[in-house]
Amino acid sequence: MRSRLLIPLALTAVLGAVAVAGCGGDDETASTSASGANGIDGPALTEAEFATQGNAICAAGNKELDAAANEVFTGQKPTDAQLQQYADIAVPSIQGQIDAVRALPAPESIADQVGTFLDDAQSALDEVEADPSLLAASDADDPFADVNQQADDLGLTECGS
Repeated sequence: MRSRLLIPLALTAVLGAVAVAGCGGDDETASTSASGANGIDGPALTEAEFATQGNAICAAGNKELDAAANEVFTGQKPTDAQLQQYADIAVPSIQGQIDAVRALPAPESIADQVGTFLDDAQSALDEVEADPSLLAASDADDPFADVNQQADDLGLTECGS
């Protein structure tokens, strides 16, 4: 069950990785100015930088979320109270990461995909906030399923799997 919960939680790591990616970068490889997913101008990351930095942060985020899940979930099947307690931790974290990624100038070649990814991530997060039981949803009902696939398509393989 815990591994099933980690899939939607990987979104947290994806978004955190992308947010941190905006904190640095090689000016030689990101010397052009591009509009990010939110229209902010600034030096764009390359696709490789985006993926590398995103995956590194995502792996760290997965560890953090796993630790939180280990603290909250104690039984085979999570109770509604446990899902709410976990959502109280995960939702604000994911929201902060979504906001930070929107401020990051994405590579021009994938800026539209990043924008769609962020919009879909926000929608999935809104669904989970309204109904924390979705954190334990089956694959068919997982609000993060499409978001995870989009992460993979963007090269954020640590985040979408």
